[in-house]
Amino acid sequence: MRFTFPVLQHTLFATIAMAALSAQAALYPELPVGIKNGAGALIEDTVYVGLGTAGNKFFSLNLTEENAKWQELPDFPGGERMQPVAAAVDGKLYVLGGTQKNEKGELRLVNDAYRYDPTNDTWVKLETRSPLGLSGAVAATHKNKIYLLGGMNSEIVNGYFQDFNTAGGDRLRQKAVMEPYFNQRPQDYFLNTEFFSYEPSSNKWYNEGNFPFAPRAGALMTIANDTVIVVNGEIKPGLRTASTEQGKFTSKGIEWRKLADLPAQKGKTQDGLAGAMGGYSNGHYLVTGGANFPGATQQFKEGRLFAHEGLSKVWHKEVYTLGGKGGWRIIGELPVGVGYGVSISYNNKVLLIGGETDGGKALTSVQTISYDGKTLTVE
Repeated sequence: MRFTFPVLQHTLFATIAMAALSAQAALYPELPVGIKNGAGALIEDTVYVGLGTAGNKFFSLNLTEENAKWQELPDFPGGERMQPVAAAVDGKLYVLGGTQKNEKGELRLVNDAYRYDPTNDTWVKLETRSPLGLSGAVAATHKNKIYLLGGMNSEIVNGYFQDFNTAGGDRLRQKAVMEPYFNQRPQDYFLNTEFFSYEPSSNKWYNEGNFPFAPRAGALMTIANDTVIVVNGEIKPGLRTASTEQGKFTSKGIEWRKLADLPAQKGKTQDGLAGAMGGYSNGHYLVTGGANFPGATQQFKEGRLFAHEGLSKVWHKEVYTLGGKGGWRIIGELPVGVGYGVSISYNNKVLLIGGETDGGKALTSVQTISYDGKTLTVE
């Protein structure tokens, strides 16, 4: 499918686009299975996506091949897992961490690492482990390193999973576990505050300095040239931030500065996003999708630490672009809300691969968005 619309007419054209969603062919083929909470990366002209709701499966697609189809890779040797991180360095795919069940059936955060080599179609488990929890972290490549930001505290989350599992199906015992866990301040979750990296060539991890803003999980992070952009994320379970930041790689390390908050649609409150997707198109940075609990920010301001209690999760479809002075504006919408998929910048388009939509449904769709400064195109 393809539709374009001027920025000032995005509401009308998004409505038309939604009707066209099922009637026209997409630019790229759909995934073999719905994939949300997975991971992926681009190596040259081939994109790799897997795990999450795909189980231990990974798939690849050659973006230059006419009538290309998704190809299944050998099974991922680390087993099924949700919310891993992935990045590519020197023509190889790296998959790190995630959340999976142990032999007792308990969910656990894991910090192992694997490498896939397309030249011989093989996976290798690496003799290393992350020094910090990676579930909810985000990753991007810069030169010969994979840079990581955010993520949950393994001890706290694993303890919660263990206690909840011990409660079994007893709802009163489950409630007794949940209420103290969610009734905490953001700082009491001890989210990762470091900006850190993994260097495959040396098989070493590096502390790249403190991220001088609220630590978070589920943010969007993109690195292009020497610029890092961080968008929103959870500052505690169920509560997002609208904050966005920019970092610059310099000879003295990363220099960070605050950007404008992500704006809200007219008449609404911006509760921030987790699981947003984005990248670059024709030099413009685009952000879209993600999910939140509308009203959580207000309840938190009112002193309710269980900020999303009683609220419903909403998946968003607004498309934002970042202006030259660090300001954001809404330039259009996707046909439907989407979040927690894989986003890739390629050929002046941003690919939105899989993810989830209303009700948490895992998607097979592969959409693209592009922007030339005047017109947003969704295909």
